[in-house]
Amino acid sequence: MPADSTTPGPTPTAPWSTEDLGTALSEILDHVDDSGWGQAASVYALVPTSVIAEQTPHLVDDSPSVFTPVEQECPDLDEFLASAVWPDAVAGAAVALEIVVAEPGPDDDGTPRHVPPGAPGPSTDGQQARLVVGVLRNGRDLALMRLRRQEGDEPETLTHPKLATELREALAGTFEPDEPGT
Repeated sequence: MPADSTTPGPTPTAPWSTEDLGTALSEILDHVDDSGWGQAASVYALVPTSVIAEQTPHLVDDSPSVFTPVEQECPDLDEFLASAVWPDAVAGAAVALEIVVAEPGPDDDGTPRHVPPGAPGPSTDGQQARLVVGVLRNGRDLALMRLRRQEGDEPETLTHPKLATELREALAGTFEPDEPGT
């Protein structure tokens, strides 16, 4: 969401909940599921639906969602996370990517690892999944994972407090002000 003269001013952050974030992340999961497998990582600005309704009411349906995910250009996720700066009207951000859930390594704490499909290194045999991680300006964060399912199976969405902690931290860093002189 580029900043321009029509970008609204700062948005309050206090009332947003992890549940509001979870609803937005579930919408993103459904959206990327509809597009099939083999997709590159995607990044979304989470804009309060009320802000979009004020500026462009014809774009907002009767959705009760607190946030509207707005997909961003992201040719390189690492570069994006290192350089992203969000306008004040963006309440949060999310990243959706395909992963492989791999067994924990011998020196790990027992938590399954997630790696990009085809990543080099120790065995990446495991189950394909989608991971969607989101953070809000007010510090709330959440990660959802959906294992690849067989045709006709109901989707199962999973979460865990330790799921994708590094990605959560990197995404939260896009809301921190840059240090002067860096």
